Amino acid sequence: MGDCTHMNKHHHLLLRGASSLTVSLCKRSGPTHLPPARPLFPSSGAGGTTTAAAIVSNFFSRHHHSILTSPHHHLPKTARMSTTTPSPVDLIEQSKRLAAFQSVTAHLVPFPSRTRIGIGSGSTVIYVVEAITTLVPPTTLSTMTFYPTGAQSEQLIESAGLNLQYINKLPPGTLLDVCFDGADEVDPSLNLIKGGGACLWQEKIVATSSKKFVCVADFRKMSPALGTMWKKGIPIEVLPLAANRVLGELERMGSLGPKVRPGLPGKAGAVVTDNGMWIVDAPFRPLRVEGTSDKEKGEWQVDELADALIKIPGVAEIGLFYGKNGNQAGEGGAQKPVEAYFGMEDGSVKVLSA
Repeated sequence: MGDCTHMNKHHHLLLRGASSLTVSLCKRSGPTHLPPARPLFPSSGAGGTTTAAAIVSNFFSRHHHSILTSPHHHLPKTARMSTTTPSPVDLIEQSKRLAAFQSVTAHLVPFPSRTRIGIGSGSTVIYVVEAITTLVPPTTLSTMTFYPTGAQSEQLIESAGLNLQYINKLPPGTLLDVCFDGADEVDPSLNLIKGGGACLWQEKIVATSSKKFVCVADFRKMSPALGTMWKKGIPIEVLPLAANRVLGELERMGSLGPKVRPGLPGKAGAVVTDNGMWIVDAPFRPLRVEGTSDKEKGEWQVDELADALIKIPGVAEIGLFYGKNGNQAGEGGAQKPVEAYFGMEDGSVKVLSA
């Protein structure tokens, strides 16, 4: 979850590891003192990229997407971890990295013709960029162009030495080949809540400008229904002059205490997005994946709520990613991912497919 607000004090950049790049720009909600990241698949010299790709492929096929902590005698030497039992925090970070490597191995490495890549924000997407720079051969990497969803991912792309381009420069009728991004909450149908970092409008533009959207996150983002785990509410980007009107409409629709997101402690007043808008956070009861809405009780089905929210005058964009996925749409415009990769608490990776 990246923060695209003007006054964010939590973005930082750390280049870690001698053989592969790990960039940390995220605002963490968990422990603040994480150990330095160690690449799971370090490069092995001049031909390290090809070797790493083979290691990842063999590792996934033999070990069914799990990080094994003991014994290690089946693991390739370059993929072995410390024999010391990892802490829960270490294990989650390792599984997030493995989820990122697996997503890149599945959706980018086998397809050298995929040259326009969307890059989102968040702690897990950091590992996506690490995987790209580690697994994609330099000759192929030089032909690729990377499109950010906001200031954080722009800095991430530049720091990795990748070719940066902006979505407004994408020629009309052209689509990105694939987009990698995170989420604040994911339901079993791959509906998402995004926008906890106030980048939702750019994130939706990049996702819907892509043939395929791939979500990479950790297990804490998995949910039986949107609004169950993510209690802060659906992020909604609004015109400042319409904020009070929007709040009234949200309450009428059954939102449980919607409010304008404050900029404190970094900034007095409201959060201001990169687009000069405000963010309203609108909690609702957990959203139904199937069936229809019971509007009088304030119980909504995902697609129906999304359709109602976007029609409120003054709303610029909403943090519900819903409707079709890239496999269904075919020609762009899809908001839901085709797959979601989750780093699990036990060190394994869980994949949900559309």
